[in-house]
Parts: sequence; C-alpha cells; structure tokens
Amino acid sequence: MSRRGQPNVATGERRQVILAAALACFDEIGLAATTMEQIRDRARCSIGSLYHHFGSKEGVASALFIDGISDLNAGLLERLDDCGTAEDGVRTVVLHYGDWVTRQATLARFLLHSREIHFAPEAKAELKAIYQRHFGAVFSWFGRFVVRGEMKQLPPETYIPIISGPIEDYARLWLSGRTSTPLAEVAEVFADAAWNAVRAR
Repeated sequence: MSRRGQPNVATGERRQVILAAALACFDEIGLAATTMEQIRDRARCSIGSLYHHFGSKEGVASALFIDGISDLNAGLLERLDDCGTAEDGVRTVVLHYGDWVTRQATLARFLLHSREIHFAPEAKAELKAIYQRHFGAVFSWFGRFVVRGEMKQLPPETYIPIISGPIEDYARLWLSGRTSTPLAEVAEVFADAAWNAVRAR
C-alpha cells in the first residue's frame, strides 16, 4: 500500500470506530440524551477528530443512518442478482430484510426509531438520491415480470408497502421486545404472504 493511501484507510477506520461508538451510545441512552463527549469517550478519539469527521451530533446520526440504509440496500441488490424468477425476487426482498435485521439488530433499531434525527439539507439530498437509485434498481428488476404478466399490475408506490411492510412491522415488535419469536422463525410466513399478494393469478 502506498503512503498516499494510508491516511485514507486510517480516516475510514476512524470514522467507523466513531460510528460504532455512537450507535452504542444511542442504543443505550437514546439519541437525545447522548452527548458528543460521550461518543468521544466511547470511541477513544479527540473531540477535534469527532467534529472534523461529522461536525455535530446530528452529523454523526445522519451518517450512521445513511450508512445503515446503504448497507441494507446494497445487500438486497446483490441477492437479487442471483434470483431468476419473480417469486424468488419477492421472497428475497422479505428474507433479506429479516436476515439483515437479525444480524444488525442494534443498527436496525436505530433506523426504525430515527424520527429524532435532524437531517441537514445535504444529508436529506443524499438520502433522496440513495432512495431514488435503490427504488429505481428494484423496480427495474421487477418490471420485466410485471410486463410478462407474472406479477400483478399495481400502482408503483404500492409494491414496497405490500411486500416489505408486514416484515418491517414485525421487526419493530421484535426489536422492541414486544415479541420473543425470532424473525428467522416467521420470515417465511411473510415471504409467502408477500408473494401471494403480488403474483398474477
């Protein structure tokens, strides 16, 4: 590795350490109650480094949210690449979400309870672009099956709530401790329901 590349690697690693520390603080004491000093102490970094990377606590929270959404989306698109049928794709959307939430429970809890985040205009614009790219890629993948008549023709904005909405609602229950049945044990139920809801009869 060149010397020129080393600072970038170090910066990237430091950023991830700070985000991991922030996530732990947010999960344990809440976003509103967490201070930059607590994040600094947990990350074992200087306050200058913290502000240099993120600018504010809101900047930390926004970056954590954007990274989480990006990771969730990227994983889904990778799995869709291996699917060959509409049913495989629909089931993959549901099962991927369940798998990801199970593996990233703390981060998923943060994403699902993020109304307290005050996104700066730049973060809002970045999120909008991320969602547009992701939904465009997903709709493009599924569009061929709608055209072939293998999936129902529905208003475009209804597919995601129909397919993903139920498993997301259950994930909220599981992450908040209101149900003890793991997502892995019920994900197939939601996958079956999603496919039955959108397949052409």
